[in-house]
Amino acid sequence: MLYIMKRLPLSQLPDFPKDEYWALIFDLGDTIEDLAEKVADRDARLEAALAEISRLTAKNERPVKDSQNASIPPSQDITRQSSQATQQSGHTQRKRAGHQRHLPPVDVRWECDPAPCTCCGQSLADTPRRLIGCQRVIEIPEIRGQVVEIQRYERECQCGHIQQDDYPPGYQDVHQHFGPRIHALVSYFNGTHHVAQDRLQQMLHEVFGVDISGGAIVNSLQRTYQQMQPMLDDLLASIQQATVVGSDETGLRLAGKRGWLWVVQTPDTSYFAAVDTRAASVLEDIMGEACVEVWCSDLYSAQLKANAQRYAICNAHQLRDLQYAIDAGDTVFAPAMQHLLRAGLQLTRRRTEIDPACYAQQVSELKGTARMLIDLPVPHPDVQRLQKRFDKHFEAMWLFLDRADVPFDNNASERALRPAATHRKVIGCFRTQDGASAYAAYRSLEDTARKRQIPILSALAQVLGNPLPI
Repeated sequence: MLYIMKRLPLSQLPDFPKDEYWALIFDLGDTIEDLAEKVADRDARLEAALAEISRLTAKNERPVKDSQNASIPPSQDITRQSSQATQQSGHTQRKRAGHQRHLPPVDVRWECDPAPCTCCGQSLADTPRRLIGCQRVIEIPEIRGQVVEIQRYERECQCGHIQQDDYPPGYQDVHQHFGPRIHALVSYFNGTHHVAQDRLQQMLHEVFGVDISGGAIVNSLQRTYQQMQPMLDDLLASIQQATVVGSDETGLRLAGKRGWLWVVQTPDTSYFAAVDTRAASVLEDIMGEACVEVWCSDLYSAQLKANAQRYAICNAHQLRDLQYAIDAGDTVFAPAMQHLLRAGLQLTRRRTEIDPACYAQQVSELKGTARMLIDLPVPHPDVQRLQKRFDKHFEAMWLFLDRADVPFDNNASERALRPAATHRKVIGCFRTQDGASAYAAYRSLEDTARKRQIPILSALAQVLGNPLPI
């Protein structure tokens, strides 16, 4: 209950000594100061709470970032997750029409064993028969590891010279107990299919009948890595001599710390490097003194410091950022710039069908319109940020129109790193730098082989030696 004290006339105040009055006045002054501090503290907390409410309100009013308007994988889209949950809740998918399988020619014929007569029990093995049906299936014969003894001889020529035989390529190491096919399978299952060492050890035992220890698997991966060195030098030399090079990087766990997997690639060659830094010095170490004509990448600052004459940025990123500006409410700049970029992409696809003079005129019109949009005053923070970026990187943004060998985006580099992201999620981390370097070397071989349409095991055989025809 709130009590209100009425102010009494001075004549009705109690007659206290002056010292008691002053003590009372000081006590009231202290109380007022304490209350003022509490009020000020509550006001400060109230202002902070109101500022936080305003920030959260503004954040909630911003569009949600997804794979369509930001560099987010589709698996993290909220709408995608909700739609998948709806499909799993009760909707059945429509079955697709089947197709006729065309089986390859027959390698082995197997005849059904005749059973005794079900009526009298007499054997029917020697009675006349007629074919009433057959079916073809694809089967794998039993796979078991074999111990192969390779015998080496010396021979004496008629001239008196004694010559010794050489072991076949891939079998020269007398201290090595496994052949090149097993080494290739270890690298293939670990690097391509992300089978961890303990499960790889179990697979080799149960499927192939090969008993191999965890240490032997590690040694096999390192042995393959060492034998890849000449091939890696050739791949890197090929990239350093290229005119257009794309690059990107992704994170990895290296000895419990943050590391990075870099890739530099061309349409037919890829080279990966696992390092502990994301600095521009990585590209300096990879490319050496080579200066390429065009460097394709995103807008990460270290990528834009590569030694190149010109740069081309990934326009797929720009399309997503423009889409975010559209979702944030822009109806002037972002839709028009999106249309221009897509029109430029369609124009390059008809480059060979259009007269060069007509093509050059259309390119000039596209660039002129883009420049006009960049200079257009639009009071939208997202648009102003994009206009500043596009003005700074205008030539790099539209270089794909001027050169047929420059891609519209940097998706080739991102696709090269995608298996590494899967490997990171499945395997976890690399315990040592040697393990990470071995994986980077394998990715160099694998991605290059796929670009050149070479089977992965055949590419490994070129490195490790062809297995014996057993």
